[in-house]
Amino acid sequence: MIGPVAIAEAARRLHLARLERRPTSMLTERWPDMTQSDAYAVQDAGLRLRTANGERICGAKLGFTSAAMRAALGVDSPNFGWLTDTMLLNNGVASMSDFIHPKAEPEIGFVLGRPLSGAGVSAQDVIAATEFLVPVIEIVDSRYEAFRFLAPDNTADNSSSGAVALGCTLTRPGSIDLRTVGVVMSVDGRIAHTAAGAAVAAHPANSVAWLVRSLARRGKGLGRGNLVIAGGLTGPTDLAAGSRLTLEIDRLGTTSLRMVE
Repeated sequence: MIGPVAIAEAARRLHLARLERRPTSMLTERWPDMTQSDAYAVQDAGLRLRTANGERICGAKLGFTSAAMRAALGVDSPNFGWLTDTMLLNNGVASMSDFIHPKAEPEIGFVLGRPLSGAGVSAQDVIAATEFLVPVIEIVDSRYEAFRFLAPDNTADNSSSGAVALGCTLTRPGSIDLRTVGVVMSVDGRIAHTAAGAAVAAHPANSVAWLVRSLARRGKGLGRGNLVIAGGLTGPTDLAAGSRLTLEIDRLGTTSLRMVE
């Protein structure tokens, strides 16, 4: 474990890397004994720096929930981070200059109609608490050199959070079986990835339930209106200026992302 001075230093390093768009070395190179508990403490300290700058937490994100993502980035367990209002994109347009080395992932978003907390929360509880489902393209952007990190590094870095492009259609869960919804991600008009909803934790609501149970162990929960994105349904797509992405999710609608300089 690492102490409070190291936690504050690590949080400041990641905060500056994000603000200056300059990658930094892995925290685990400086502090090889860093645990996941330490990493969440660094994440919390980083969020305090962001909220002190006027950002507002509006939801949460899951990481490493699909076998494809774990294989792509060499980790073996899920983690979570937080979304702030400044991460929500206007009209699905993002600037390359706002990121270090951005990549995109297709996700399913859950907009909660009521608070959700507790150590015994199930996927069924998540669905019951969800007011709307929405297709999401998440931009992930590690603050580490060469997009290389270990699991504690990624957790400390708020699970590589970057930005999110939301679809315009809000769908009530109803009787939709999220395991079987088809997912198609197209890049510049060509299909790049396909998947089914079951790619995330066998059912995306399982991912959100895992988050709620994890938060309960820290005395936290999710609030009404929070957006929770359940994790990447496929491996990541590299982004460049001029990239145009379209995500189609069966029964949930579409969303798009356009990258500019």
